[in-house]
Amino acid sequence: MFAQVPIWVHPAVAIASTSFLVCALLVLTQRWHGRLSHDHDLDGVQKLHAQPVPRIGGVGLFLGLAAGIGASLWLNDQSNALALPLFLCALPVFLAGLVEDLTKRVSVRARLMASFVSAALAVWLVGAQLPDLDIVGLDLLMQVPVLAILFTCFAVGGMTNSVNIVDGLNGLASGAITLMLGGLATIAWMHGDQDVMQLCLWGMAATIGFLVLNYPFGRIFLGDGGAYLGGFWVAECGVLLLARNPEISTWAVLMVCAYPSWETLFSMYRRRAARVASGQPDMEHMHHLVYQRMQGSPDAKSLPTWLQHGLTSAVLWGLVACCQAVAIVAATNTAALVLGFGVFVGAYCWGYRSLTQEAAHEHEHDEVVQAEQLI
Repeated sequence: MFAQVPIWVHPAVAIASTSFLVCALLVLTQRWHGRLSHDHDLDGVQKLHAQPVPRIGGVGLFLGLAAGIGASLWLNDQSNALALPLFLCALPVFLAGLVEDLTKRVSVRARLMASFVSAALAVWLVGAQLPDLDIVGLDLLMQVPVLAILFTCFAVGGMTNSVNIVDGLNGLASGAITLMLGGLATIAWMHGDQDVMQLCLWGMAATIGFLVLNYPFGRIFLGDGGAYLGGFWVAECGVLLLARNPEISTWAVLMVCAYPSWETLFSMYRRRAARVASGQPDMEHMHHLVYQRMQGSPDAKSLPTWLQHGLTSAVLWGLVACCQAVAIVAATNTAALVLGFGVFVGAYCWGYRSLTQEAAHEHEHDEVVQAEQLI
């Protein structure tokens, strides 16, 4: 029976096991490295945890993928020649994030540039370049190699950073990464692309190994290194899927990544309208509003913080899962995908407005109560 298991499954088991064991070791030894690895900024505007927690879970993902690639080479598995070069391409953006986790001194611009470097390396080493956009007019520009490469780097860099933006609750970013890779893996399987499917499944294995310790109790955080590595892996799997399967619509990958991508674009618009610096953290993201609504609910306010985190993440996972379902069903139907993405944007904006209005009403109510108490 063991021999009947596909050979690429064995590296996946090594990846998940290594990721979990490394993260567990980091949690157990945090008193020795906590001075560098802990997230000590408990008073930051976007912070929701009550005690310092190691924020270097990305090391588990990185070493898990390394162990899986090593196991694949040891087993002489030649079925996926993309894994090792893609892993090497991820080094610049992962290291930039990890150094930020340890020093808190790497600027947003430097990390963004590192994501562009990783994307450019992927274009060079594995041919991960967007072939088109399935948008009338812009597809003509994608025929110019330089423009196609620049747009690919911009898209990969944007997706890489968008995962870091939604990394605000226990399990939210890592769960979203797992679901998005699952969506891409399913589309790859449907179109017979075993290589991209394996890349997606290996990325899922690394993330799940970390997720066991992150959700719901928050024993360890992804950190910038983990968020960037996960976001880069999702983005590159999406680009490779499109580059190798021209029948798949670019909008299918956009639909897979709809939640973090739109969260980023909407946050940029919101901050520009409010004249807030783009790199300045705040508590106005969708996950913050859902969490605040959870805290205000009579049924949930008495629940422990870790459970409130878990329930909030689960709600948003449902949103991500719906996007995967649409992308899978309509992977080659651009019109349906455009409509689906439009529905998602409309639902997001409606939900965001409802949550902000409800939060404003509760704030006004609290002010009235405080005034009456003073009288």
